[in-house]
Amino acid sequence: MDEKKSVEEYMAELGDIVMLERSLCGQEKTAKAYGDYTYIPQEPPQYKNRASLGMITLSATWVLFDVFAFFMNYRGIGIGASIFTAALIIFFIVLQTRGKKAYRKLWKEYEEYSHAYELVKLLEEPGRRTRRVLEGLYEKSGIYERYRNLNTVCAIQGYLKSGRALEIYGPESVYRLYDKEAREGNVPDVSLEIESDIQSVEQIPAYCREIEVLLNKIQKNEGN
Repeated sequence: MDEKKSVEEYMAELGDIVMLERSLCGQEKTAKAYGDYTYIPQEPPQYKNRASLGMITLSATWVLFDVFAFFMNYRGIGIGASIFTAALIIFFIVLQTRGKKAYRKLWKEYEEYSHAYELVKLLEEPGRRTRRVLEGLYEKSGIYERYRNLNTVCAIQGYLKSGRALEIYGPESVYRLYDKEAREGNVPDVSLEIESDIQSVEQIPAYCREIEVLLNKIQKNEGN
């Protein structure tokens, strides 16, 4: 750590880190909520109604038998064959209609899944960029690796804001206070307070843009 750093400077750095840690936690919870959309969509196979094809063949056979019966003056058999043939044709039409309806439903589900899949994928790049920016801020601040997590930086920021700790270094440093609180189990799990603001996958593009705005602002401030 840079021991020349003032508490005010350190608090400013912690503010950006805490914002990004909270954002990253929210992003991870959002991605987890839509974990069912991480499998690559598979286009449904081409529709083939084999049962209907079989029914066509059987119906055609009965039509031929029906014609033969009438020509041979087997009128009773011919009438029965005609009725049976008509029933087969109706059954074929119903079977084909139901098959096409089921296929249309399957295709619609595929299109809806593919759309959601593409939107959920948008979360990947903001997540990667957030981690990169966070890593740079941690390096700049000099925070030791074991303190680089959401709960720790939030606790440290809270101690400095509330005045429970007034030093960054030394025997009364904020880190000594944190270690004491952690041993006693008094450090809250901040991630439990963070909920995903996304209620629909359609909100993801706007959500990603908000993350990009936050990252750009932080990086612009760091560049000044």
